[in-house]
Amino acid sequence: MVGRPRKYKGPVKRLEAWIPYDLYQEMNNFKEKQGISWPDLILEMWETFKEKLRT
Repeated sequence: MVGRPRKYKGPVKRLEAWIPYDLYQEMNNFKEKQGISWPDLILEMWETFKEKLRT
């Protein structure tokens, strides 16, 4: 069996979290509207969070 094609350079780590279902639905709706993947959504959220920390 062939593994997944690499999307990111360098090592990666799986992230798993328990969140309220309504938050999941909201995030999933946003993700679908933007046409992005879950990893890309998390990366976008992280970049937004870092920007807020700088201010």
